[in-house]
Amino acid sequence: MANILALFAASDSVAYTVFIIKIVLACLMLLSAAFIIFVVMKQSSNSDGMEAMTGSRSEDDNEYNMSSSQRKERRLKIWTFVCAGVLALCAITFVILSAVIA
Repeated sequence: MANILALFAASDSVAYTVFIIKIVLACLMLLSAAFIIFVVMKQSSNSDGMEAMTGSRSEDDNEYNMSSSQRKERRLKIWTFVCAGVLALCAITFVILSAVIA
């Protein structure tokens, strides 16, 4: 333990800050990946998958004429996209920090 603390004391503050940022990013990536798995497992597969490929939606697909289960499914899909975006941004930032401070 003393060797690790001596290593941080000997290094400059920029490298230490980047190290802490990389740990925080790794934790965020782990949490968002776990949340994506959880959210995807909660979603029901009630379509044949073709609308995911084509991106087609019904014209009357809005919040006012949906049942509560359809609203729940929509929220789960939105959370999936948000968490995937957070995961991607954290991974890109992690790689950039690893390349800059190497």
